[in-house]
Amino acid sequence: MDKNRMLRPPWLGALTLGLLGAPFVARAAEPSPPGALPPPLAAALKASGLPASAVSLLVLPAEDGPPRLAHEADTVRQPASVAKLFTTGAALQRLGPAYTWHTDVALGGPLSADGVLAGPLHLRGGGDPGLVLEQIGLMMARWREAGLKEIQGDLLIDRSAFNVPPHDPTTFDGQGLKPYNAGPDALLLNHQAIVLRLRPDSARPGWAKVSLSPPLDGVTLDAEVVLQGEACGDWRGRLALRTETGPTLNGPSHPAPWTLTLRGAYAPACGERDWPLLWPGGGTDLAERLLPRLWRDAGGTLHGRVRAGDWPATAPVWASWVSPALGPQVRDINKFSNNVMARQLFLTLAQPAMAPGQPPATLAQARELLGQHVREATRDAQGRSPCDGPALVLDNGSGLSRLERSSAACLGRWLQAVWRSPVMPELLASLPVSGVDGTARRLGSVAGRAHLKTGSLDGVASIAGVADGDSGRRWVVVGLINHPQADAARPLLEALVAWALHDAPSPNEGDPVKSAQETR
Repeated sequence: MDKNRMLRPPWLGALTLGLLGAPFVARAAEPSPPGALPPPLAAALKASGLPASAVSLLVLPAEDGPPRLAHEADTVRQPASVAKLFTTGAALQRLGPAYTWHTDVALGGPLSADGVLAGPLHLRGGGDPGLVLEQIGLMMARWREAGLKEIQGDLLIDRSAFNVPPHDPTTFDGQGLKPYNAGPDALLLNHQAIVLRLRPDSARPGWAKVSLSPPLDGVTLDAEVVLQGEACGDWRGRLALRTETGPTLNGPSHPAPWTLTLRGAYAPACGERDWPLLWPGGGTDLAERLLPRLWRDAGGTLHGRVRAGDWPATAPVWASWVSPALGPQVRDINKFSNNVMARQLFLTLAQPAMAPGQPPATLAQARELLGQHVREATRDAQGRSPCDGPALVLDNGSGLSRLERSSAACLGRWLQAVWRSPVMPELLASLPVSGVDGTARRLGSVAGRAHLKTGSLDGVASIAGVADGDSGRRWVVVGLINHPQADAARPLLEALVAWALHDAPSPNEGDPVKSAQETR
């Protein structure tokens, strides 16, 4: 199996988009004159129909120095997913690209020579953002290699590394089955996601075959999907999914049954497609269904149940699963804009050691620590930072929030600070390449010329990253748009990147860098 696929399951990108947020509330205004914007940007702004006051545009030399272009750069706006640049950049600086998370195991009784544990098995989550199916399977295979075969007690889970309020996935936008709405969890299993996989059924002509990955204990898939239509198009729009749970039938040792019912039509032209979903029962319920199944697949036996339990204070660590390093995980966060991984990393900043006896990580601690780090990194010689005060407001570190705020100046100066730091190569490599991959693959007019993080919510469109100029210079580029029709101005963001690229003077023109500065 390809190593990258093991670390990034095929549905990973779909966990992250968060495209549908609660509507942005703002007073619509008539388009205002674009003023001193360069002609290509003024034309793009006019075509969008948005007022110039709804848009912040900033182009800075990556190394340091004054802006080449600054329009509404100090206006504080909702940044959407470009806020992940604060979280991932600070994590690389504070933790280092080689940082890893540990998921620990302790024995709650004696382990016999033939692999029988006379008691419970304790499992302590350490906040690993990438504990997906393949990693869980490898972790359990290590248990078997260490001699564990049969657990006569329960599998007890300690999630105390994070102290976060209960998470309701419907709160942000009402889309409770969208994987991007997953909440943080000290033992985050498979990003709390499942996948419905559809394909034409060769054994039943005229019907689609639907499977559930991963299979879960106590879950029934009831799917009747006919093959119908020619073009694939909006294939999910032709399907109706219903999820429902029933009463526990076999006592408290078994989770309540769930039924996933799927009806509708599926075009043969679609081939094989994945429909990722956030597990509706939540993280604790998912653990109760997933862990026993995977343990059986690994050749083990569990006589008890999966439930919450405190880590024994005096028990030594019997086994510890070490995650992939932070560097590759930051790549997954930024390339695919993975919200729940960013949330995990945000909390890890508040308590990187995750050691017994230490207080759990909280959102308040993470906000304070990350905010202070960014402000200190962006201070000038006079002690001023463009991120002071309300210019930077942090919430969950992912940008999937109506509370997080930043100005273009704050984000731009932060990217300058990261550019000057030793971890610049790791952050740059984690960003989507324009017109090539990740969330920036649609930026075809500037293909291969920029590393860019994109952001999108209802009423918010954003872009931030580094562009390679024709002159050989590198430019920090930031564009933030807050307006009910923000999507209409997306061509402006692409035009901003293109303008930043074309920084070399032609034989018949002056230096565009100097010209832009003179016209501001």
